[in-house]
Amino acid sequence: MIPNLDPTTIKLLAFDIDGTLIGVDQQITSFTKSILSRLRAKGILTTLATGRILPGVKAYADELEIDIPLILSNGSVLQDRRGKVTAQTCLPPEAVRSAIQVSRDESRDLVLYILDQMYIEKMTGNIFPTYGPILNKGLYEIGRWETLGEKLSSVSKCVFVDQFNEQHLFDTEPILKAALDGRAVTLRTSPVLLEVQPRDVTKATGLSQLTNALGITLDQVIALGDYNNDVEMLQAAGLGVAVGEATPACLEAADLLVASPEEEGPAHFLEEFLLA
Repeated sequence: MIPNLDPTTIKLLAFDIDGTLIGVDQQITSFTKSILSRLRAKGILTTLATGRILPGVKAYADELEIDIPLILSNGSVLQDRRGKVTAQTCLPPEAVRSAIQVSRDESRDLVLYILDQMYIEKMTGNIFPTYGPILNKGLYEIGRWETLGEKLSSVSKCVFVDQFNEQHLFDTEPILKAALDGRAVTLRTSPVLLEVQPRDVTKATGLSQLTNALGITLDQVIALGDYNNDVEMLQAAGLGVAVGEATPACLEAADLLVASPEEEGPAHFLEEFLLA
């Protein structure tokens, strides 16, 4: 059931990517593209709000002809598809060093994000399923973290990866929180990822920065997502839409639930609500 919201007030759609805009085939359907194109012609803009950075997002932004900033790295970076950065929040260097130490002590694979680049010490069979396809397209093997030197002060997030045993991430999170000692926060963004984010930075804060820049309000936004890192964004938007097999926290934060991207649930909802 759609809340009492005037569809003519909507100016912006903020889409999470994985599990929301795209399904398991990693493709935007032609119907979804056609709906977003029709909405753009009516003056309703679209952005992407994701834990990814630009190399993992650019193809979708190009496909949808998104010319406003994208909300990247879970709100830590606002950057358009051509690379222009309008906002960036970095982790305290000591938080980054703590994450590196935990990864070594616990023998966990770690990825560091710096603007539109990602760094790993070495490619492993654990990292490859998520990051292998973009090796040399924004992902770099550096041998040892110490190679980064002063770049450690520019890290926007750290990501622990475990493709094979989620219990490792559950076990690591309390150890990581203790090591961070309040200097940063931890966040589960998928069953295989545990992230370290700057404090008080979420997709919602990125969305707020974007709406301020566009001269609109959060009440004029429809936000769509399916995972725990979408919760604050769904709560902040004028209408929060949970998609497909959304997590319990996401469902609680949302105003309504629509079908999965495989079923083109978001596009059918937007067609009915905004184009009827």
